[in-house]
Parts: sequence; C-alpha cells; structure tokens
Amino acid sequence: MRKNTLWSLIGYGAALGAGIMTRNAARKAYQRKSGHRPPENPGEDDVGWQSALLWGAATGALVGVARVVGRHAGDKALRQVNKRRRRRYRLKQRPLR
Repeated sequence: MRKNTLWSLIGYGAALGAGIMTRNAARKAYQRKSGHRPPENPGEDDVGWQSALLWGAATGALVGVARVVGRHAGDKALRQVNKRRRRRYRLKQRPLR
C-alpha cells in the first residue's frame, strides 16, 4: 500500500471519527438541555415534524463541519509527512564537501 493511500485512509478515518463524536456530543447536549431524547424518529407519537426537521438540519450541519475539519487535519498531516520525507531525501543526496 502506498503511503499516500494510507494517509488518505487516515484522513477519512479522522473525518468519520469526528462526525461520530460530534453526533454523540450533540445528542448528549440536547438531552442535558431539554431533559429528554432528541427527536430522531418523526414516526414516534411524541415527536413533531418541525422538531425532527430542526434536529436533523442541526446535526447534519454540525457533522458536516466536523467531517471537513477532520479531513483537513488528515490532509495537513499528509503534507507534513511528505515535506519531511522530501527534506530527508534531499539531505541524503547532498554531496560532501
């Protein structure tokens, strides 16, 4: 497996992990603030469409931002690793004076 592919997978993994953690944090914050579960299923009797749509939009936006940030962090790590590898390669290639 190429190193770029590995770091790309790490970036996707970071994005996925950030999305899951954000969703769980939003769920806990909603429960703490309101005292009951978030309105995830509009088919339940005590859940209105408006609250279910607002919850879906809010968590979707939060998870989307977290995934972008996670992916960016993975890409940044890949650039830093490649930069160090190039620098080491150049140092090995320099002739001795």
